[in-house]
Formats: sequence, C-alpha cells, structure tokens
Amino acid sequence: MNPARHAAWLLLALLALLAVLPPAHPEARLFSDGWGATSYVDPAACVTTGDARAAAGTLRPKRPAQAQWADRTALAVRYLSWGLLAPVLALAAVCHPRGIRRHATAVVFGLLGAAPAYYQWPLSPLFVSLRQSIAGAVVERFPVTEHGLAWIDGATLLLWLVGAALILGGSTYAAIRAVAHLTGLQWRSLARQLWPLAAVTVLLGSTMDTALYLRAEGVYGDQAWAAARAALLLLALGATAAAGSRTILAMVTLPVLNRVAATLLWLVPLALVGINGWLVHFHWTSRFHV
Repeated sequence: MNPARHAAWLLLALLALLAVLPPAHPEARLFSDGWGATSYVDPAACVTTGDARAAAGTLRPKRPAQAQWADRTALAVRYLSWGLLAPVLALAAVCHPRGIRRHATAVVFGLLGAAPAYYQWPLSPLFVSLRQSIAGAVVERFPVTEHGLAWIDGATLLLWLVGAALILGGSTYAAIRAVAHLTGLQWRSLARQLWPLAAVTVLLGSTMDTALYLRAEGVYGDQAWAAARAALLLLALGATAAAGSRTILAMVTLPVLNRVAATLLWLVPLALVGINGWLVHFHWTSRFHV
C-alpha cells in the first residue's frame, strides 16, 4: 500500500472521528489560551431609548476562553484532516504521473477552469452580483422559503463553476490548440506541461483554510504567508513558461514567426492563472480571508 493510500485512509478515519466528536468552543484555540472578549453586552439589558447611562449598565465581565482537552482534540482532528491531509492528497493526485497530470482535458477544464472558480467564489464580487441577480429574479416571480434559497445558492454555484470551466478552460484549450496548430505538436502533450499551474492552483486554494487556522493561532503574520504564496505562484509560472518555451523554441525547422506566435499563445494560460492568483490571494483578501 503506497503512502498516498495510507493518507487517504487516515483522512477518512479522521473525518469519521470528527463527525462524532462534540464541536469545539468557538473561541477555543489549539496552541494558545486566553482568547475571547473581556466584556460583552447582555442582550436582556439592551435599551432602545438612547440613554447612555442605561446602556452603560449592559456591559458584563467575561473571562477569556480556556480550551479543554475535548476542544483541543476536535481542533487537532479538524486541522489534520481539512488543513493538512486534504491538501496533501489533492496535490499528490495532481502531480502523480498516473494521476490527473496525465489527463489533458481534466487539467485544462477542471484544474485550470472550474477549480480556480471554486476557490474564488466566497471572495468574488462577481459571484455575489450573480447570486443576488438570480435570487432577486426568482423571488419576484415565486414565493421562496429559506430552503428554497439554499437551492438557489447551490444552483448559482453550479452555474458559476460551469461558466468558469467554459470560459477559463475554454480559453486555455483554444490557446493550446493554437500552439499545437502552429508547431505540429499534440495538444494533449502540451496541455500536460501545464501541471505546475494546476498544482499551485490546487495547493494555494486547498490551504486557504489552513492559513486561516494558523493565523488565528498566531503562528505567522500576514506578510509571511503572502510572501510564501507569491513565491509558489511565481515558481509555477516560471517553470511552466520555461518548459513550454523550451519545447517551442527547440523546433528550429519551424518559421520564426510560428515559434514567436506559439510562444506568445503559450503565455495565455499563465496569464489567466496569474490574474486569478492575484485576485484571490492578494486583491480580494480581508481580515476574514488570507
């Protein structure tokens, strides 16, 4: 049994354990204590008269939260499963020679099309606008319950992923097919050289929750994580650009114009990944996302 299979079984066991463990206190931390507000507003004493003297009496002292062993166990299991094992297994599936790396269509339309959209939808203002437009149009015509709104959200997300697969994946596919036409190479062999872009997309996207966990624990600062993300993204872009350019420029029997045009077209998938990475990991960030 290979290490990846061991890790997969361990992930399943941790998820099963997480399902039966009581949820951790919302203010509990795995590596530190003393988190939480020092005071709170008593809801029973809320006033609406605007009397500042009456409002001042609504504050109550509150001791910082102290994590118990059950809280730390639940947090440790959650961190190990979603924060560590899931990203490692996803990255192993992308990079393994017998995995997704060999399937050109999955790389182009899945990992470079739908996957970036999946990682960006909680942050993208475009998705928020799409969701509000669809929900508004449905509510104006039909009575919608809270359960119905959940179906609207799911349908909107599905539409978002399919649209991204067609737009982002389709643009990448068109560029790679054009490169293949200019050089005489097989488009599938060219598409497989995009796996560093797919790998860094999956790695950065699947570790967003890990980054949130570690930042909440005070393990690192925002600048350190931003520098690490930028380095990984630039490394993948550079490696993919070098691999494709080397393959294209090595075909000395082709006209110079064909090689130059093919090299420029090769940069289209790199530009799409670079723009998406900048938006998700640097531009659309806030205190809730890193």
